[in-house]
Amino acid sequence: LEDDALAGVHPLAGTSPGQDGELYLSRRSRLTLRLAAGRVEAAQALCGARLELGGSPVLVGVATAKPLRAAAVVYSSFVHVGPADEAAFLAECRCLLDALGIEARLVAGKARGMRAEGRRREGFSLMLHGLGEEQSLHLQHQGLGAERKRGCGVFVPHKAIAAVSA
Repeated sequence: LEDDALAGVHPLAGTSPGQDGELYLSRRSRLTLRLAAGRVEAAQALCGARLELGGSPVLVGVATAKPLRAAAVVYSSFVHVGPADEAAFLAECRCLLDALGIEARLVAGKARGMRAEGRRREGFSLMLHGLGEEQSLHLQHQGLGAERKRGCGVFVPHKAIAAVSA
């Protein structure tokens, strides 16, 4: 993963009960990697591996390769671009999207934070809607912001925006 600037790790689903910041994984938690098609075979070598996550052993199961899917609405649970202020965050996201040639409407969600390597990173969840097929795939491939290998800026198709528009 370290050699590939576009590789990403999807956020792990789990529960975090309390201030300690520990993530407790369930048997249903899934490790999902965002990789170029040419890297899938190498990543499949992880199947059956035993990893250590936060001092606890985790067994990697069977891999399934899935292509990116275009969607008019995409969502990332945590985007880290620097500013902790929502207005500044959205302005920075707009600049980054403009640089990628992507036009979309942005909806910032819940403020997020994480600590890694002794530093705190701030950001927000982010939904983009009004994307064309090519733009959607380009954004999912590129990601947005920093810390992609820690689950930030990794976008997935979202079913609808009706719930947040109402």
